[in-house]
Amino acid sequence: MPSRDQILVAIRANPRLPAPPQILFRILEATRDETSNLNKLADLIRQDSGLSAGLLRQANSALYGFSTPTSSISAACMRLGIKQVRAAVLNQHIVNGLSSSRPPGFEPARHWQSALAASVAAQEICRKTLPKMAEDASTAGLLCDIGIGLLAYGIPQDYQRVLDEWKKQPDAELNRIENRVLGVSHAEIGATILTDWKLDETFRDAVRWHHVDPIAPPPGGIAPFTRAVAGAVLVGRIALDGSDMDRLTLLFAMLEGLTSEPDALVTHLMDQLIGRIQETARAFQVELGNIDKLQANVNSVESALPDFTAKMTTRPMACGGGW
Repeated sequence: MPSRDQILVAIRANPRLPAPPQILFRILEATRDETSNLNKLADLIRQDSGLSAGLLRQANSALYGFSTPTSSISAACMRLGIKQVRAAVLNQHIVNGLSSSRPPGFEPARHWQSALAASVAAQEICRKTLPKMAEDASTAGLLCDIGIGLLAYGIPQDYQRVLDEWKKQPDAELNRIENRVLGVSHAEIGATILTDWKLDETFRDAVRWHHVDPIAPPPGGIAPFTRAVAGAVLVGRIALDGSDMDRLTLLFAMLEGLTSEPDALVTHLMDQLIGRIQETARAFQVELGNIDKLQANVNSVESALPDFTAKMTTRPMACGGGW
């Protein structure tokens, strides 16, 4: 079995690694300051046709609610503002990378349903609890599972053992199988590669700890932004695979660190989730496939919430199944 360092060497040498182009680094640097010149930012974006097209699709999408379309990069930047332009450009690059780094054997529809559910839920959680970080949250949600593709292409034979074991026990947590088979998880690999990308520590920590246990947190606790993203990943898992008492208990434990009304927040998330996922998929031009199961799982959570929250008020919070 390769060591962690050998795995990283293999990943970094793989041509499928969706490393950011230099122009993206320049755009990210230009958007760190909210007083940046939007015209200069537009000039940078125009240098990359893919990022330009992605920005215009998002600026004209239902996500932002503008009634008249625009074909101007400058106008799109003015509409969205610095933080949303930063998120839109970075998200488009991530979506392009996810398209090329999707592991063999993963269903494309499930791949996108999972990624977009985490992104949408993270943004909605932060809009309600950490509003200044909502745009970054959408990016962090997309980034969480990028390590899966990196491992699958960087060490394909070794990672196939992980995927084979996961097929035998699909209800098991993938990161636990990875740690057992490889000695490292996609969360750790993803966070390390984001260091190579020079992304903010906020993103790296959220990716590294997106499977954190809220009942037994790491030393130093869980930062609010990391907690929001980890909660969003759990929302995505519930939407894809269904809910039970264990998963809902973990979700409520995570959100209780952000709000005094986790039940209201979960209700809001489930009410918004499917529509927002569909809007985001259209903006990024990705195919979601059949979402009937996704819708049914969300409906099931909404039906179970009143009974669940009543039970939670009559017994101590306890951690159920592992992450």
